[in-house]
Amino acid sequence: MYRKAVSSLICLMLSVLMFLSPALAETREGVIALEGEEQTIEETLLESPLGFSFWYVAESFDAWTGEMDYIEGVIIESLYSDDFMILSLIPEEDAEDYAEDLDEDIIGMSYESRVQADIYRDLEDGRYYFLSLIADEGQYIRAVGEYSEEAAEGNARYFQKILDSIEFLPGMPGCLFRALWESEAMDDQGRVQVTLRAMEPVTDVQLLNLEWDGITVSWEEGALLGNFDARQEVIITVEFIGDMPNNGVMYTDEEGYTHYYALDISGEDGELYLWDIID
Repeated sequence: MYRKAVSSLICLMLSVLMFLSPALAETREGVIALEGEEQTIEETLLESPLGFSFWYVAESFDAWTGEMDYIEGVIIESLYSDDFMILSLIPEEDAEDYAEDLDEDIIGMSYESRVQADIYRDLEDGRYYFLSLIADEGQYIRAVGEYSEEAAEGNARYFQKILDSIEFLPGMPGCLFRALWESEAMDDQGRVQVTLRAMEPVTDVQLLNLEWDGITVSWEEGALLGNFDARQEVIITVEFIGDMPNNGVMYTDEEGYTHYYALDISGEDGELYLWDIID
């Protein structure tokens, strides 16, 4: 009974935050050149759970984490047309494949400074289809999307401004792991697959089995996963049971501090996230 009350309170708090989030989002004034003239715009900051941030114009675009055209990532959709762009994290081997025909070694260059390059931008039946690559210190984002030929001086400019504003957040406050759905389809035992991605080097990574007594949590140590380099991933198989998270992960950071996180499902968009069970 107490657990249900706590769960209801958490859901209420999430609902309030969802309602207030547009007003609380960080904004700034920007300038964009459209059809040869500069215009003042208001940009909103989005910090993605995938580990990067960007600025976009919320009055003209919707931005959310999910899947479109069988591609997972952060989707930026025009509110007034069919134009869109999808931002996805990709491993280095995929980035190398995309960049192999370029004249410069952007993979090597990315360890010195941020690199951004168009892989292709093709016009077909009145629409542009594009793929751009952003590389920064061994981290890679693929941007794919499309826009109408008439939007080459409109939405295309906004998409480019978003790409120019992208920053990786390996030092983003919170867990140094990101949790992503590998497969939401349950097996015959009700288990699903989850990808854990280390954002920075960590050691002594171990899964946790969480138990709750009201709002007090305890745990038993589960599978030992070992040490991870930055961007290294592992796929785990877990089962989500009850109102409170029953899965967690612990690790030691480069400064020697051990951290403990619960693996949870967002009530807002169904995405996975990790939250500190000590603080």
